[in-house]
Amino acid sequence: MRIVIVAPDLPDEIVPIFPALTDASRARPGLAFTVLTGPSNAAWAGLHPAVDEVVSFPLDSLTAPWWTASGWKARGAWGALLREHPELARCDTLIDPFGRSDTIAAAVRLPGRSVGMSLSSGKDGRTSGRQPYDSPFPVPGDLHRVQGVRMLFAAHLDYSLHDLNPDYGLQIEAEPIVTELLLDTRALPFGEDGRALLRRRLAETGVTLDDLGASPPGDAVDYRRRLTQSRYVLTGSNLTGWLAAALGIPGVCVCADHEARHQGVITTRHARQKLINVDTPPMNQPEIVVESIIQVITRGEAAIEIPEAAVDADQGDALAGRHTGNGD
Repeated sequence: MRIVIVAPDLPDEIVPIFPALTDASRARPGLAFTVLTGPSNAAWAGLHPAVDEVVSFPLDSLTAPWWTASGWKARGAWGALLREHPELARCDTLIDPFGRSDTIAAAVRLPGRSVGMSLSSGKDGRTSGRQPYDSPFPVPGDLHRVQGVRMLFAAHLDYSLHDLNPDYGLQIEAEPIVTELLLDTRALPFGEDGRALLRRRLAETGVTLDDLGASPPGDAVDYRRRLTQSRYVLTGSNLTGWLAAALGIPGVCVCADHEARHQGVITTRHARQKLINVDTPPMNQPEIVVESIIQVITRGEAAIEIPEAAVDADQGDALAGRHTGNGD
């Protein structure tokens, strides 16, 4: 049985569906997965051992109106793709775990039974209108996306989820530790001042650093190598965070206020230590984040820098407590 999965050309979107592929391949031996995605995502989609084929196509081109020049060009390219990959036209089932305009545009153009999520709103870039699937599965709005996709696969392929602790299916290999901290500021919910504070404090305390913002990884292999050679990771909810969670690299994933419940990373069940999400003020502020990670790395030996603003706020709270009679 061949299943085609359509995925947007976003590498940080593909890793969260890996646990669903692990569940399905174990519960239904003999499944064959083809991932249809964009060129930037092709190398990442093929990381999961259950995926035996990745087909690259710019899915966003399919959203162009058919009467435009772009639409005609996309239509011709799509026909050439089906001739080059006839297995797409012979797929038994097509699953769209994303419900985006580009993945829907691909889903309606492929034969076979289409399965997708019935989404009630346009949150997080997802399409809110009619969901043109043969089998739309309703997903609770407060369910984390990793668990939602796992439920979608289990419902369609008729197996039970016995453990909600996910397994991304990636082999965790022991690597020699080269740096104490891998830092990726690109998804952190901080401004430039917060990023500068992180780098300054880490430099002052002598933490050895692999800064992805200053030296981006070359490819998927380089990305994985640099993660596994780092003792801890400090990042946001992006590809770095998800890959670290899938590989069992501990550290901190900083999310915007109250977003971790739906968008925060979920660490693989095989991890010895978890990648922790923080999304509650003031714990997700740069001053607290950097001092916390420094204390972990240095085992509490580094001096803590307390920002003046925080000191002033603490003194103000104490004075207010004495004034109202509620302070100690």
